[in-house]
Amino acid sequence: MALVSVIIPAYNAAQYIRDTIDSVLNQSYSNFEIIVVNDGSTDETAQILNEYGDKLRVVHQNNKGSAAACNYGAALAQGEWIAFLDADDIWLPDKLMLQLKHCKDSSISHTDSFCFGESISGEVQRGSITHLVEGQVLKQLLVTNFISKSTVMIQRAIFNQYKGFDETYLSVEDWPFWLRVCANHSLGYLPEPVVRYRVHRQSATMKTRRTLPDHLRIISEAFNNGGVGQSFPELRRQALVSSYQINCHYAAEAGDWTFALYCALRALRFEPTAIRTWKNLAKSTLIPLGIPYSNFSLENLSDHYAG
Repeated sequence: MALVSVIIPAYNAAQYIRDTIDSVLNQSYSNFEIIVVNDGSTDETAQILNEYGDKLRVVHQNNKGSAAACNYGAALAQGEWIAFLDADDIWLPDKLMLQLKHCKDSSISHTDSFCFGESISGEVQRGSITHLVEGQVLKQLLVTNFISKSTVMIQRAIFNQYKGFDETYLSVEDWPFWLRVCANHSLGYLPEPVVRYRVHRQSATMKTRRTLPDHLRIISEAFNNGGVGQSFPELRRQALVSSYQINCHYAAEAGDWTFALYCALRALRFEPTAIRTWKNLAKSTLIPLGIPYSNFSLENLSDHYAG
């Protein structure tokens, strides 16, 4: 049985971290190690982690962000495989077993998942609202980041070869890494939803105004000379439209109507016939009138994976 190193970056995660860790400890696949990187938490995260004793390895660092925390954990990993799990997400019991069995021939793979949380009624299977792909996925990945980090399993040797996540990104640190890897490696996919991805308004609020500059930088670097997307210049416009639509959603959800309006107008500039962008524009203009942005619809749930 191959050893799997489970990396959990945690920043002020006291509200959810017990459920996250317990979901790993309850896996049907038993050959794993858990490495939790406490990224400078100021809440009770450290005390909760201490409760688990030697069931997990806990390391601490000053607050440097998720990319640095994941890289730190990966540097300590001993497993043949690395699997990431955000501190507010949950794995179903057979996640590791099924992914290893189904995707053992892929150096990197992802899975289907459920969206859940206080902002959603019940659970929504992501594969029912978004076309999740496998194989040579670079072209699709250039347009939008459809890979959720908590679903990913990657060979440790491949993670090290591509030097991990870029710590200069404040958000979406995973997208440029997936692009680099998937430019040269086939992406495996487990169609069974084995991850529960938590959607809550705090996550969207934290991304407001912060995500767009990173999106634009990733797109620019990908399509410039020497970038992984230089052979597909026709996809740049689609990538920009997708990015502005996603960031319009983030901003409107957080009540930042001016930034939502800005992003909607930018999206329309690149694709004036996009129905979804017109919908977002209309909703954004209603926010200052006191009409809430109730936008956790099926068409926008997938946006939460793009940050």
